Amino acid sequence: MAKKLKEQIEYGDRPERMDPNLERKLGSSENMYANNPALQKGTQDVQRLVSSRFGKVVDKLKEVTGIDNLTSRQIQQMLMNEMMNKTNSVVEIESNHIQELIDLAKESSLDDAEVPADWYQIEAHLGSWPNTDNFRMQPEPEDDDDDDEEDKKEELKFPSFDVEDLTDEEIFELEKHKRNIINALIQGTAKKGHYLFQKPEVKSRLDAIDPSLYRNYLAIMAINDFFYFSMEQMIEMMSQTGQGVGGTVELGDADDEGDNEDEQQPDTKIIAKGLIFPILCHEIIKGLEEAKGRHGLPTDPGMREKVMGQTDTLGNEPMQLRIGPEIVEKLRFALPDEMFDSNNKGLINWFHILLYQIPAQEFLEIIGNAISAETSKVRKATKRFDEIMKEAMQMKEDFENYKEEQNDDSDDSNNDGDDEDDLDDFLGSLGITRPK
Repeated sequence: MAKKLKEQIEYGDRPERMDPNLERKLGSSENMYANNPALQKGTQDVQRLVSSRFGKVVDKLKEVTGIDNLTSRQIQQMLMNEMMNKTNSVVEIESNHIQELIDLAKESSLDDAEVPADWYQIEAHLGSWPNTDNFRMQPEPEDDDDDDEEDKKEELKFPSFDVEDLTDEEIFELEKHKRNIINALIQGTAKKGHYLFQKPEVKSRLDAIDPSLYRNYLAIMAINDFFYFSMEQMIEMMSQTGQGVGGTVELGDADDEGDNEDEQQPDTKIIAKGLIFPILCHEIIKGLEEAKGRHGLPTDPGMREKVMGQTDTLGNEPMQLRIGPEIVEKLRFALPDEMFDSNNKGLINWFHILLYQIPAQEFLEIIGNAISAETSKVRKATKRFDEIMKEAMQMKEDFENYKEEQNDDSDDSNNDGDDEDDLDDFLGSLGITRPK
């Protein structure tokens, strides 16, 4: 069994290995992604994606530290001490530039995500350990009898994507699988926030504060990424208790300031907290992605809460962070080249909204094709993505034209208080509802 497991995990020529407990999880049918229809080869796909990510993390840390072999306990303890010392140093430096860094985090995160500044209200906090007491640590218990749980897992193989053939329980399972994939996409996209400080325009502003920030950020984040694969017991403890978690984000209703009746206010507030700048950037981007991710939740309130009770937990985040960046990269390579044209800035957000709104069974099939190792399936996903992209382009154009017309109207007449209703009606005509 151990030999078969190692054959599935690709380490290449690297001597470094993941924590044995994590290796076992990746090869187990109990892994949260093992039975997900989007991972069409089950644990084999889980191992393929996570081991690919691990290789990139190892290479990054070797590049940053100059250490050729990271296997010894002494080296790993040294890295732990270095990460803690550098974190303390960063917190001290940042404490004298809190607002400047918060403004930079907001600006750079919005720019990277290509999200307009007026879509959401962002409340950011920097410099202290966030409180995780109100977070859901583990999945909420389901109403079904525990005795039947294993039998149901065996039955739910989803041989067909015909929704008419599915029971309510199977639909619920598909919605959970869809949400787990969306959460992986959210975490995978937000991961780049940890390294926004490497962008030249961000680095130059950080260097003006203190040149040591860049070097310290690089070491802290590279070491942290490595520990997510090599110190499973520590990561488990953090995800089960919230202790040592350096950042959080929550979505809420935006404040109705009412200062200017002629301006429409965002209806969503993103409350992001980070111990240090890279973590705050990660949490802001995660909040932006979560706001879009709500479009993929079931429309029925009861089903929505039931699904989130099983999927949106702190305990699930480590695996999402391990597999998410690879899923995001696979999707990026499957997207049409036109998506990245300079004149299509911001299109990805409309694309995601439309993608997430696709019913669970089709959504999982599309993602499964996109992340497949088979080129024929990837081409099939690209063809479907091209259809979604064209629809997204039309929606983006319609929305921008509508906003321009609204601005012209506001210049010619007094606001009658109906602009928000008009916007909701317009978004509704595009098949989008602004979720609260």
